[in-house]
Amino acid sequence: MKKLLLKSALVFTAVLLMAGLAYASGLHVMGQMGDLKVHVTTDSAPQAGKNLVTVRLFDRNGKPVTDALVRVYWMMPPMGTMPLMKGMADAERSGSEYRAVMNLEVSGEWHAMVKVKRAGKLLPPFKFDINAQ
Repeated sequence: MKKLLLKSALVFTAVLLMAGLAYASGLHVMGQMGDLKVHVTTDSAPQAGKNLVTVRLFDRNGKPVTDALVRVYWMMPPMGTMPLMKGMADAERSGSEYRAVMNLEVSGEWHAMVKVKRAGKLLPPFKFDINAQ
């Protein structure tokens, strides 16, 4: 019984440490947009104010996609007397990455979305949430 409790405590501690490292190192989400894989990251933990967002796109063979137009959207629904807050930024390509500055007006839960246009075709959006401190 003591060994089981000790193992459980060690596993719980490891999970907390990994969560803390993930939080400290920033946002990292992955998903699909049509036939492309998308990775969205921030350099540091999202916070109220300006946040650098990096979007990486990969084709089905894992090759970076560098011929797309990328736009990042964010919004926080109205709460109480606070109005709807939203923004949008066109991402600039830098090598095999696309970078945009996302200005989150206040801390809290934000909904975000990446839209990509490639070869004249708009791909399904990639949606994710951000908890800004």
